[in-house]
Amino acid sequence: MAEVSVEYDREADVLYVRLAPHAKVAKTHPLDDMRLIDYSEDGAVVGIEFIDASEGVELSDVPFARKVEQLIGDAGLGLPVFA
Repeated sequence: MAEVSVEYDREADVLYVRLAPHAKVAKTHPLDDMRLIDYSEDGAVVGIEFIDASEGVELSDVPFARKVEQLIGDAGLGLPVFA
């Protein structure tokens, strides 16, 4: 996970944390209605999408939660994060 990115679409209120920038998404698994995990063909986590992110980003059950929390904080978006 050397290269990662955090993208926030304010208009759509969707946050995407990409953990594997060069991997292609093969499947998406919803944790719930507000959190989706993208996986590569080999099962590695490619990224995590948070819907209605301005309401708070819930990290329970999210893979690599600590890294995701750090990346969101480093991005300086001011979104509430619940770990």
